Amino acid sequence: MKTDWSELKAKLTEHQSFPSMYMFKFILSSDHQKIALIEALFNESEDANISIRQSSRGRYVSITVKQIVQSVDQIIHIYEQASDIPGVMIM
Repeated sequence: MKTDWSELKAKLTEHQSFPSMYMFKFILSSDHQKIALIEALFNESEDANISIRQSSRGRYVSITVKQIVQSVDQIIHIYEQASDIPGVMIM
């Protein structure tokens, strides 16, 4: 199922100026492979600040990434790639 990102794109266009700091947030199971896939989305960026926090029972992790982005399209592209990873919730 393909996600329609047009509503998010419209909100970002209206409320965000570029370049700017943007915070991405993902929740997923504590699966090392999936965590690595999310981290890989930001490997090319030297300015990405990635923090990972495990849930109290250790079954889930939240990944927060703060990164300077250049455009709405860059944000949407990252979200599209993350949405292809099974079990990843985008916040």
